[in-house]
Amino acid sequence: MIRLFANKEQMGDGRIELDKESVHYLADVMRIKPDERFVVADPEGFDNFCTLEGSHAVIVDRKPNNTEPLANVTLLQSISKGERMDLTIQKAVELGVSRIVPVFSARCVVTPKENRKCDRWRKIALEAARQSGRGRVPEILDPVKYKDAVKYAKDSASLMIFPWEEASSEDVSLKSCLNGARISGKNDITVFIGPEGGFTPEESALAKEAGASVVTLGPRILRTETAGPAVLAMILYELEL
Repeated sequence: MIRLFANKEQMGDGRIELDKESVHYLADVMRIKPDERFVVADPEGFDNFCTLEGSHAVIVDRKPNNTEPLANVTLLQSISKGERMDLTIQKAVELGVSRIVPVFSARCVVTPKENRKCDRWRKIALEAARQSGRGRVPEILDPVKYKDAVKYAKDSASLMIFPWEEASSEDVSLKSCLNGARISGKNDITVFIGPEGGFTPEESALAKEAGASVVTLGPRILRTETAGPAVLAMILYELEL
């Protein structure tokens, strides 16, 4: 079923005021029929089943949305080249990420001109949220430098996870880290994912100093576009049972 998203200001008494882009999407792109129903997800966590009347969605039925994960996971994703970043965002949104922060880490092969791609990334997140039946569209923040990403994580997360291919024998596995999170009830989680060349020892040390748990994902090294969605899937599987 066609899915849209509305903010608090758009909600009315039995009606939802649609923006021009949504009306165009329904009428011109999807060519919706007058009696055909579509869904508008609202900020209170409900799916509103509606029909189109001019520029308004008329609410016919309303049910709680049950697709949003219990864990609030932020992905600090080092920016990768070309379609790799697009793929990471798409799959992370499908899996249930809450927000994605693009990061310029030391070994990124892209330059700050990637700031221009934020609108593209947000459109990818919107389409992925529609396709996967999300109750909300995850935030895609503006890109930040690595040190600012560490500060953001320290200020906002109850658990910071730093997967690193050079993790030592003193570091723990992701599974062990998540077992501890489940016991302690930590649901605000931030994950650091490195670029094609991985994080540097200095970046690892900075994250560890801020309180991040350096973890190993096992003996195989994952590509940057694989690592984020893979870790996200592991986190949500472990914490939502």
